[in-house]
Amino acid sequence: MSLGACGLIDGSADPTRAPSTPLADETICGVFPNQDLQNVLGFNTYRYDYDAGTITNVDTGGTGYHYGCHMESNSEPFGRIEIQYTAGNTLLLPGRGQLEFDGIPEEFRNATRVSFEAVDGEGWGWTTSAEVFVAWRYNDNQVLAARLTYWGPEEGLDEQVDKFHAVLEPALAEIPKLASTTTTRVVVPSPTPEAAEPDD
Repeated sequence: MSLGACGLIDGSADPTRAPSTPLADETICGVFPNQDLQNVLGFNTYRYDYDAGTITNVDTGGTGYHYGCHMESNSEPFGRIEIQYTAGNTLLLPGRGQLEFDGIPEEFRNATRVSFEAVDGEGWGWTTSAEVFVAWRYNDNQVLAARLTYWGPEEGLDEQVDKFHAVLEPALAEIPKLASTTTTRVVVPSPTPEAAEPDD
């Protein structure tokens, strides 16, 4: 990771203020080429955070892997992209809570089967009035849910779905590798450490 990725990109000491220009990081959330996000999807990232590592199911004692990504755009028509990858059959559906993978077509009547050549498994895709979703079940007892918030014109939604799938496909193949080999937590821009309270 570049040194620039560890600090505030615009030089501001205020962690609550968004950078005035999109981040120049080469890779977002460890797996998304920033150039593809910008040029293919039109998504300009101003903030992101992600974490990855091993998880243990407290009920079964089984282990698996976790990856979570949250990236934000300051420019319409997009709000954010969120990814949750975890062990089992229960999706951690961003903005919607938990959902069993096999329950998708009952919960979302417009869900259709999707496939990606770059990764083995099975998937569903669907939209709501302001969201594009993809759910993927890998062949190794891991599932992934992805959400793009989109506030553009409805007539452009199908095109945005195709573009989202295009940037998501290579990440679907990379996320399991990252999660199984890396334990990390990254926040960009990194917040300014709070000064310690003086002792009385």
